[in-house]
Amino acid sequence: MIRALIAAMLLMATTARADTVLITGASQGHGLAFAEDYAARGWTVIATARTPAKAPELQALAKKYPKLTIEALDVTNFKQVDALAAKYKGTAIDVLNLNGAINSFRVGVEAFGPLDPARLNEILSTNVTAQLHMAEAFLESVGASKQKKIVAMSAVGGSITNVKNPTAPAYRASKAALNMIMRAYGEQVKARGVAVLVIAPGTVDIHDYLNEKDPAKIPERYKRNMAAGGLAPRTAIGNMIDLIDQLGVADIGSFHQWDGKILPW
Repeated sequence: MIRALIAAMLLMATTARADTVLITGASQGHGLAFAEDYAARGWTVIATARTPAKAPELQALAKKYPKLTIEALDVTNFKQVDALAAKYKGTAIDVLNLNGAINSFRVGVEAFGPLDPARLNEILSTNVTAQLHMAEAFLESVGASKQKKIVAMSAVGGSITNVKNPTAPAYRASKAALNMIMRAYGEQVKARGVAVLVIAPGTVDIHDYLNEKDPAKIPERYKRNMAAGGLAPRTAIGNMIDLIDQLGVADIGSFHQWDGKILPW
């Protein structure tokens, strides 16, 4: 009886949670997993996708969780960003999760010899400039919340100290630049109590490849990650949500990995 009562109280505390998160790039990958996990915790979730009609998994989450709203957004379209920020003016957003970006490991890794300038500019524009514009556009909404957190999803490859090979130079450069611009922006807004955090999520096992019995169904890049022990478990998304809950303005000087490990800049 007592256990049942405690369980019921915990459930009520979870479902009654009033926190709000806005997640970019929520149609697939990490963004979709963040949307699912935040919604399951009782958060109000604003999940953005470039083309919601082509995001069936996100649409399914919206049907399952009534507090999850889908918004159409291309983060590189500043008019769309500004319009969405205006729509949510007056809405407190506890966590702005800047997840939407070009992941060249997923869509074709760029390389030296020579590096295509147009491709480099596209990656930098999406992964750096657009992320900063999102942060600035939604600053008032974040500043009006309880948690006051802007979280930029970076990458282990953005660590200059840890570079060991020339793979994906444009992607690495974009994440290193993201780290710097968010670190500097954190200094700009910390007096308002807003914490700008940088987290490297790693390659998360969103599709549960670690438990896949048929090797033929596992993409080669995931096989390589698994062989190297570099595939983070699906629970890494929840670990990052817990980590974000714990971090604040005092932590903006550190580059965190999904498991809380501090990475060198």
